[in-house]
Amino acid sequence: MCFFNDKLTAVALGMVFLTLFTGCQSPSGIQVPSPVRLLPKSTVKIDAIRQPQSVERSVALAGSVTQRLALLDGWLYQLDDGTGNVWILTQQAAPPKVGQQVYVDGVLRYEAIPINGADVGDYYLEEKQWQLQSPETP
Repeated sequence: MCFFNDKLTAVALGMVFLTLFTGCQSPSGIQVPSPVRLLPKSTVKIDAIRQPQSVERSVALAGSVTQRLALLDGWLYQLDDGTGNVWILTQQAAPPKVGQQVYVDGVLRYEAIPINGADVGDYYLEEKQWQLQSPETP
């Protein structure tokens, strides 16, 4: 049983669903958006996040990826925004590449590392989502 008056309507609706929900590139070369939410463009400077009261809070950062390191169950990549750098922990199979400008949304964490009675730990971001900065964004 067909709910559409004609095949053309059914094909058009199918193309709309394909365009909205696949995130693929169309045969014509036009980039189709993926269904993920856009990250906020207002970000925090990395030098401002290194405070105990910021830990366990959601933070949005922007910067350039300077290093990547593969882990057994994910990746670490370092983000530099000109004020400092921070490591980002991700479970994504394909993290951003070195040199890419990205926005990252995640939860700020602190890992204590005691050595000879002194804490030499550091802050890191547990990534929730990342996206490339477009050329027209700062």
